[in-house]
Amino acid sequence: MGAWAARACTLAILALSLSLAAEAAAPPLRLLVTTGASLPFADISQGSGEARLQGGIIHDWGLALAQRLGREARFLLMPTRRVGQQLREGGFDVQCFENPQWYSAQDEAWIEWLPRPLMEVVEELVSLPGTPLVRHLEQLQGRTVGVVTGYRYPLLDPLFEAGRLERSLAHNEGRLLLMQSLGRADYSVISHLQFAYARAHDPRLRILVTSPLEVSRTALYCLRQRSSPIPLSELASAQQALLSEGRLEEILRRYR
Repeated sequence: MGAWAARACTLAILALSLSLAAEAAAPPLRLLVTTGASLPFADISQGSGEARLQGGIIHDWGLALAQRLGREARFLLMPTRRVGQQLREGGFDVQCFENPQWYSAQDEAWIEWLPRPLMEVVEELVSLPGTPLVRHLEQLQGRTVGVVTGYRYPLLDPLFEAGRLERSLAHNEGRLLLMQSLGRADYSVISHLQFAYARAHDPRLRILVTSPLEVSRTALYCLRQRSSPIPLSELASAQQALLSEGRLEEILRRYR
C-alpha cells in the first residue's frame, strides 16, 4: 500500500471513529426554565433575539447536574403561562427549584418528582416605609398585593379569587420589586433569598421593608417530565451525589 493510500485509509478510520463517538454521545440534559425567574435564581438576557439563560442558581445547578450525568446542559426558556402546555407536550427532561403545590392534580399525569428537596425558601411581604407591617393575614383585606404573572400562591390565591385582595402583576421578581419601590402596590410577595440579593445589588430597593408575616415556607424540588429518556432513579442518584458533595451550597454562596 502506497503512502497516499495508507494516509487515506487512516483518515477514513478516524472519520468513522469520530462518527461512532458522536452517535454514542449521550443526548443533552434539557432543563426547562421559566422566564419569570430572576437573579439570584436566573440571569436571563432579554436582548433583541431569543431570551437566554446566562447565569444564576438554576443555571449553575443545571450545569453541575448535567456534568454528573455525563451530558451537556441545554436550557429551554419558557414564559410562565406556557409551562402547563409544555408539561403535556414534553420536549424537556427536568425542571428544578419547583414545588408540587404550584402544580395542579392534572399536571401530575405528565410529571414526577425527585424524592429529595434541594433547599427551602421563605416568601415574605415587602413594602415601602410607612405602610403598616403585616402580622396577620386579615390585615391584607382590601389591599393591593404584587405577584408574578402565572405564579401560584397557595395562601393568597383564595383571597384573590374571593375579591378580598387585588393583584398587581409583574413579569418577574426583579420587575416586581421595582414596581413596589415605586408604590404600585401596597405589598409584594418575594422570597427572602431574592430580596436580600436584590437589595445588595440595587440601591433603589434598599428603602423596602419586610413584614413579620411569613407568606410561605416552601421546599424546592426537581421534577422529571415522564416522557424523558433519563430514568428518575438516574436523576435522583446524580442529585443526591451533588448534594452530598455540597455542590448546591457552594453555588448558593456565590449569590449571597
